[in-house]
Amino acid sequence: MFILIIGSWLLIPTSDTKGLETDTRRHLERFSAKLESHLRTNLVIAEHVRREIVAGHVYGKHEFLSEAASVYDLFQDLQAFNWIDADGVIRWVYPPEKNESAQNINVYNLDGPGSVLRSAANTGELRMTPPIDLRQGGSGISVYIPVVRNEILLGFLNIVFRTEPLLLSVMDHGFLDQFHVRILDGNTLVFANADAAVLDSGMPLTHTIALGDRRWTISIAPTAALIAANSSIIDELILAFLLLLTMAISWLIHTSMVRQRKLHTSDVLFRTFIEYSPAAISIKDLNGHYLHVNDRWHQWFNLEQQDITGKTMEYFFEKEVAKKTRAQELQILAEKKPMEWEFEKVLPDGAIVHILAQRFPIINRQGEIIATGNINTNINANKKAEEVLRNALLKAEEASQSKSKFLATMSHELRTPLNAIIGFSEILTGEFFGPVGNKKYIEYARDINHSGQHLLALIDEVLDISAIELGKRNIVQKPIAIADILQNCIKSVSRRAEAKAIALSLQTPSSLPIIEGDETALQQVFLNLLTNAIKFSHSGDTITLSAEADDDKVVIVVADTGDGIKKEQLPDITNPFVKGHSNSLITHEGAGLGLSIVQSFVTAHQGTLNIESKFGYGTSVTVTLPRDLHRQVA
Repeated sequence: MFILIIGSWLLIPTSDTKGLETDTRRHLERFSAKLESHLRTNLVIAEHVRREIVAGHVYGKHEFLSEAASVYDLFQDLQAFNWIDADGVIRWVYPPEKNESAQNINVYNLDGPGSVLRSAANTGELRMTPPIDLRQGGSGISVYIPVVRNEILLGFLNIVFRTEPLLLSVMDHGFLDQFHVRILDGNTLVFANADAAVLDSGMPLTHTIALGDRRWTISIAPTAALIAANSSIIDELILAFLLLLTMAISWLIHTSMVRQRKLHTSDVLFRTFIEYSPAAISIKDLNGHYLHVNDRWHQWFNLEQQDITGKTMEYFFEKEVAKKTRAQELQILAEKKPMEWEFEKVLPDGAIVHILAQRFPIINRQGEIIATGNINTNINANKKAEEVLRNALLKAEEASQSKSKFLATMSHELRTPLNAIIGFSEILTGEFFGPVGNKKYIEYARDINHSGQHLLALIDEVLDISAIELGKRNIVQKPIAIADILQNCIKSVSRRAEAKAIALSLQTPSSLPIIEGDETALQQVFLNLLTNAIKFSHSGDTITLSAEADDDKVVIVVADTGDGIKKEQLPDITNPFVKGHSNSLITHEGAGLGLSIVQSFVTAHQGTLNIESKFGYGTSVTVTLPRDLHRQVA
């Protein structure tokens, strides 16, 4: 409609031949459009308020008066924005200071407005009165908008306009100086600035507009001064600009309403989320005053549900607690970083709650801190789980210690009879006290000696691993020649390798450095690795012991072409009592402690152990040792 009017003003020629009729018609249409638009905008906003009430977003006196104030601020020509209850009584008025005389009046009892209000109640539609005398003084019109929810009449929105301020607010400056104006509602005079004789004799033009359920007829005629001055294109351009300005204002009002709706929805979502949170949540301004808390916060810290508005922590907590908390808030404001801590709280019912407190800054899109938030979470369940886990770990550690002590004790007890068995079997096989009659006895004695030696070796391994687990095996730190240790280990296992026709080689540079470590422990590491390689190798296989060094470390590799280890067994191969083969047909003698001891000794030397293997193709074990070592317990 606005675009059509503007187009008409811009396209219709304004030459002298058209005279004042064209100019007068434009002013009439412009004034009519502005008046109709202004009232329609009022009614649209009132309709928005009605929908908010029906939806339950506006309820109670405070909420209604807040909405009424917003409407009143937008349109200064309003006399009042009221709420009339279903019985027709004016209950709430805004602004109160200008409308005391209308408070608590029953509109149904008024001659003119009463019938209009009944019509609105019966039809459920907006109704507007013709011009009436206002109790506040002067003339005006009253609009009644019924508010119905679930087919039940809740009441009416009542907008009261003063007639003259309403009309003057939409008239251009000097409009009444240029035109004689008369406005009729049916046969009732709404406004006139000249008598009928003057209007009827001055080529009046008329236009009818719809205002709610009313029809107003507007008549204007140019004054003598305007007739003399005629019209110009400048006037038309000004009118077009003002109409554009009116459209812009209407669009801004619409945008503001949409934005308020979005903010309202966002606020509802925010409050719902906070209220249903199991944590106690509070939000404060930059000065430490509470802005919002949820119901759980009241249950924990404010059981009496006292109003928090404008209050600080000193009102609800002890002075020291409030002082400490405020210091944390100031730290958050300075650093823009969240912080958290734990504390215990005795609730009003006597229950003790372990609370995880998380305090954080609330930052807007411009990066400015606008508030601080605090979330207090009940972590009793976490604490109980931690306690259960801690007890389980203590029991597991006690069980491990008991196992290691038992193994160490039993191993010592077994060594005494084993030494006797080994000694006596050696006497028999050596025939130290004379010949043994039957040679079978010597053969049996050798078997006894071999079995005893094997069992003693197993007990020694058990003793080693028990000492390591109990923390009684110390690393004796001293300078040692790693080349000599490797050479001695090769010599120690060479006969065993020759007996199985396995090729054994040592590949080390002549410049291997002196390192710091425990000679006995390192010798046991490489003897165990070489012994394992021989166990799982066969005739024709090769075993290579190689080494190299740099400024920081020495790397020793034991590689064989034997059976290898299955991929799924590699992750657990260094655990105690785990063997490289699970198949009883190829499992070799031993308790499965060798690699566990190797891992412990290498770790005690601050080194690393890496095992790579492909089943059926062989194994490569890499030991990396630092050149300098600090004393550690294995």
